[in-house]
Amino acid sequence: MSMTNKPNILFITDDEHRYDFAEMSGRFPVRTPNLARLAREGVWHRHAYSNCPLCMPARCSLHTGLYAHQHGLNRNVLHWPLGLPTMPQALRRAGYHTAAIGKLHIHEGVYRPVDLTKLADKAQALGYDDVHEVSGKTLSWYSDCEWTHHIAAKGLLEKYRSYRRNSPREGHWPFPLDAEDYMDVYVSDRVVEWLEQYDDQSPFFLWAGLVSPHPSYDAPAEELARHPVEDQPLPVDNHDPGQWPHKRAHYIAMVEIVDRQVGRMLDVLERRGILDDTLVIFASDHGEMLGDHGLAYKCYPYDPSTRVPLLARYPRLIRPGTVSDALVELIDLTATCLEVGQCTNATEDLNRSPDVSAVENEHILAHRWRDEMEYLPGSPAHSLVAHWQNPSQPHRAFVYSEDGGQFFPAFQMVRTERWKYVFYPRDRREKLFDMQEDPDECVNLADSTEHQGVKDELNVTLLKHIADTPPPVRD
Repeated sequence: MSMTNKPNILFITDDEHRYDFAEMSGRFPVRTPNLARLAREGVWHRHAYSNCPLCMPARCSLHTGLYAHQHGLNRNVLHWPLGLPTMPQALRRAGYHTAAIGKLHIHEGVYRPVDLTKLADKAQALGYDDVHEVSGKTLSWYSDCEWTHHIAAKGLLEKYRSYRRNSPREGHWPFPLDAEDYMDVYVSDRVVEWLEQYDDQSPFFLWAGLVSPHPSYDAPAEELARHPVEDQPLPVDNHDPGQWPHKRAHYIAMVEIVDRQVGRMLDVLERRGILDDTLVIFASDHGEMLGDHGLAYKCYPYDPSTRVPLLARYPRLIRPGTVSDALVELIDLTATCLEVGQCTNATEDLNRSPDVSAVENEHILAHRWRDEMEYLPGSPAHSLVAHWQNPSQPHRAFVYSEDGGQFFPAFQMVRTERWKYVFYPRDRREKLFDMQEDPDECVNLADSTEHQGVKDELNVTLLKHIADTPPPVRD
């Protein structure tokens, strides 16, 4: 148990969870009481964006605080570029005990099957004292991890892999094993065990990596029974919904499974009396198109692909029930964890001294964060601490996202409060959306004479931002 004034940090991620699949959004018939609890007791960031809507680059960015074009991994390739400074390394130097349980996605098994249990040293090199890694769904039918060894010991691995071999890649077939063997439940079991047994005097940083609602669409049958296909809203800008209502039923069921695991983690923190001493963050690496605009999966600049749920709870910094429409990038969470973990002053009570003006406080926080950037040189991340202390203040003028084109056309994107501008470098195509008048991004204004000035201004903003964020100089 932590005996310092630094908070514990529980960083919960899931995989491919788009921003509007939570009950607070009200857009889909999904029940997420535990995410709603985080919103009620903390902050709900409604405009959070992935810096690269693809698993490995997004997760590498969360660890390094760098954009994909800075850390060099803009595709799912063999492994992360090891050797860059990471947030867990910095927190460990600051006195934290660090652990990773669940999906990290340091290694890609598509090109070469791996056994993650034999590669724990690679995760430890990122700054983790304890590692219990699972592969996620895409790789689990031919690569090994703690979960595949777990079901193999129960005599179930071949049954599962036969199901994966015989089900279509885009299929929506119920999970063939008991619900207790679902990978998210397994990860949550390990997280709960770790939290129950933790008795170190140091504060902890725990990355809890859930794997749903990433395809395959494999929710257990008993979960699907609660989600009739006919209740699912049809995709936006798609006149041939096909199988998407079925897949959306699976997706909602998987989101609800994730939500229950979040609840289990909150419950164990509460039982141990450390919930209010723990910064709890929930976010996803990227979203999922789910048939909108006739598209599947991620790697697109549209909001269903790039925009993610983001919630945080820590009553010493965050006023309960805060709803923020500030523009946030995922890497801002990296900066936030560092500031909270490195600077004891960042965890002062919300009621600041009346003789310190808001402007002076902002200056103190900015200066403090510049000191912390020594841990992740070159990072363009902005800590959320100042915004949490004064939510009426804007956080960023725009957010940036990019994709390297491994599966779909490469793009670079900036989103301001009103506009989204997308540039496709391969063929120099452009898109411009008015996010106030057209939040579903159905009307491309890039060729509109009336909007040429807006487009040109955002093009300059994009190019300047890329130029201002070069790869860091390595030793």
